[in-house]
Amino acid sequence: MHLHSRPSFFTVARAAAGRELLSHRLNRFLHAHVLLVLAAGLLPLFTPGDALARGAAWWLLHAVLYAISLSALLLGLSSAHAEVEEFTWLLGQPAGVEPWLAGKAIALTALVMLASALLGGPTVCAGGGSPELWLATTGAAGVSAICALTGLALGFWIRDSVRGLIVAVAVWFVLLFGTDLLLLATAGAPATQQNPDFWVGALMANPLDAYRVTVLFSVERAAFSGIEAGRLTGWWVAHASAWLVVVFTLWATGSVGAAWWGVKRRTDS
Repeated sequence: MHLHSRPSFFTVARAAAGRELLSHRLNRFLHAHVLLVLAAGLLPLFTPGDALARGAAWWLLHAVLYAISLSALLLGLSSAHAEVEEFTWLLGQPAGVEPWLAGKAIALTALVMLASALLGGPTVCAGGGSPELWLATTGAAGVSAICALTGLALGFWIRDSVRGLIVAVAVWFVLLFGTDLLLLATAGAPATQQNPDFWVGALMANPLDAYRVTVLFSVERAAFSGIEAGRLTGWWVAHASAWLVVVFTLWATGSVGAAWWGVKRRTDS
């Protein structure tokens, strides 16, 4: 009798990552995402003269917030829905779903982060490289990664493609506008003025807001003009880039955890 050893976590994860990369060769969502990123990377070239280095970060900031973040979210959603027919097969794997999900998430993250290099490439080639451009581009890679992973988690929880699309757009809308509208409505309240750290903390927890404010701090050396009495605001101004890494890491970890829970929920049922 031959004893078959259980495949290692790394072996299964590597195979899953390779499979994910191969499957995306024909994924129209990835093709559209790359073209969108490339088009956004070319936008700063319309900035005249010496303003290129300073204006590039503004172009990229708005492109990431209003287009690339949504595109990455839909790419993650499509990646999850591509596995609809595979869950019966996953149940029979001795290594479990964890290494498969890890490989899939790593490959998806690598794809969107590498694509983000197209954002800053054209400006650098045109001689407009700057620390602000580097921050905007690397931040865009982080935004793309967490949006893709969030879409992956949504796709594992919602099987129907139409419902998944509606929920994904709703989540993106809340991240982009919902938090800001709520904070704007409560900014003048006496309780908010007396406890500004809670207001600022909600802003810091939103990855799109954290990215936006970090770029503002970097490009314009901007700071809060209203709610500025809290200690948290001063700390954020001094450590904006470090906090951006932290909030991206927390969101990525939470998204992968939610994706794992969604996979287990579907396989257990």
